[in-house]
Amino acid sequence: MVAASKLSVNSNASALQMAQEIFGPGVQVVGASVSGDSRSSGVFEGGDTVAPGLTPADTGVILSTGRADSVTNPAGTVGKGWNTRPADANQSDFRSTNTRGLDNEAGFNEAAGTRTFDAAYMDVDFIPDGDVMTMQFVFSSEEYPEFTTGQYQDFVGVWVNGQQVELAVGDGDIDPGNINGSANQNLYVDNANSEFNTEMDGFTVTMTLTMPVNAGALNSIRIGIADVTDTSYDSNLLIAGGSVQTAVVAHEDVGNVFAEGSTTIDVLANDYNVSGGQLFITQINGNNVYPGQVITLKTGQQVFLNTRGTLTVLADEDVEDVSFTYTIQSETGQTDVGFVTVSSIPCFVAGTMIRTPDGDAAVESLEPGDLVMTKDDGAQPLRWIGRRGVAATGDFAPIRIDANTFGRHDALFLSPLHRVLIRDHLAELMFGEAEVLIAAKDLVNDCSVRRIEGGAVEYVHLLFDRHQVVYSAGLETESFLPGPQTNKSFEAEIVREICAIFPEIDPETGAGYSPAARRLLRGFEARLLFGERSAA
Repeated sequence: MVAASKLSVNSNASALQMAQEIFGPGVQVVGASVSGDSRSSGVFEGGDTVAPGLTPADTGVILSTGRADSVTNPAGTVGKGWNTRPADANQSDFRSTNTRGLDNEAGFNEAAGTRTFDAAYMDVDFIPDGDVMTMQFVFSSEEYPEFTTGQYQDFVGVWVNGQQVELAVGDGDIDPGNINGSANQNLYVDNANSEFNTEMDGFTVTMTLTMPVNAGALNSIRIGIADVTDTSYDSNLLIAGGSVQTAVVAHEDVGNVFAEGSTTIDVLANDYNVSGGQLFITQINGNNVYPGQVITLKTGQQVFLNTRGTLTVLADEDVEDVSFTYTIQSETGQTDVGFVTVSSIPCFVAGTMIRTPDGDAAVESLEPGDLVMTKDDGAQPLRWIGRRGVAATGDFAPIRIDANTFGRHDALFLSPLHRVLIRDHLAELMFGEAEVLIAAKDLVNDCSVRRIEGGAVEYVHLLFDRHQVVYSAGLETESFLPGPQTNKSFEAEIVREICAIFPEIDPETGAGYSPAARRLLRGFEARLLFGERSAA
């Protein structure tokens, strides 16, 4: 356990001082104001020494639903005589330093979907040099771990020019429900055992928001935090000093990988440095790292930093989507944080009947060159087929879709990440497209769509000249879609084979393949869609 030590928080700092503390290169602050209880905001310093792991930088700004200086406890002792010992950093499971913050602020209520309390927020007018701005931060809360699935979702809200900015991972929210010991667990730090110097029971690793702005023009941003549903239990937003900037931008990266396989991702390829100098990776998921080092994620994958600045992800046996962060630094010392999301590769189950011009054929009987009927382009030649056998247990267990669940089709099995075409008028209202692709695992309802465990299963994936929607047992489903760096998502022999078939694919970035045939819904979007359907 770590002993308590007080982090210096200056709650008397002016709004302009707080804005100037967190805004960095490429941004000019024009004006600022702070709303909420004066004890719920301030400038912190000494974070690297006093509260390493908690604070996203040595200095920055803290906004709180309680007292900002209560994020840590003062040094002291407990016990008597020979039993005297330093006081623990985390001394309570339910710290509530209720303040007179703002209640029922309209923007927070709308974002949370319910009543909010004790809001503290900054409004800043600024002029950026670039058109993309980032912000590094940590969210900490006493709501962890008890209320990660409850209604008490204290949350962070950021609005740029009136538009709310979403986090790039999970359901887009910055709250305990999106990042915890089960959801996006690589981004969560548990402090129930007082391993870090903070009263908070849990917090996130340093994360980032990436937001579009209008270069050379006056913009506005609101950054805040609020209690949700009740006023109990404190939560905090810690913003890194100098991190709200446009000079260095780490953009989100994605990749695909087989279970127990590997993929190499050139995360620096889409990152930006206004000075044009070299960028270096200094951290993986908040851990300092040097070329040649390996970081093991909580989800079991290993991330290896190569000498050329690329990241190789070594997958474990689980079929899942995982996210982690990396930190880049320019030659001038400016940093930013980026997200990497790696997904297992979707495929058909052997035995699935695929529609061809000559009738239905078992997917495993198809060969490159065979014609397959597609929804958009009619009969198209199959360019590549891959097969892999695994035990049908846990995350490897296939998803069974009963006959006629999504229209007229036979029963079939798919891999958990294989996407199904869903046609729904609510999808058009919510996402602007009536037809969307949703992963089979996000369609599970434990009734007509179920995960089936037991025995072994052979997964088969089909690749065409472009992403297609094909007919599997009469159901419209996707073909394999190479994403960024997908050519490095397979074992070496398969990599060479795919690159030989598709020489237009960039061997370094994976670019050169077609876009998705339809909009791909993320897990939280699928849940939102089907939640609305249930309510309708």
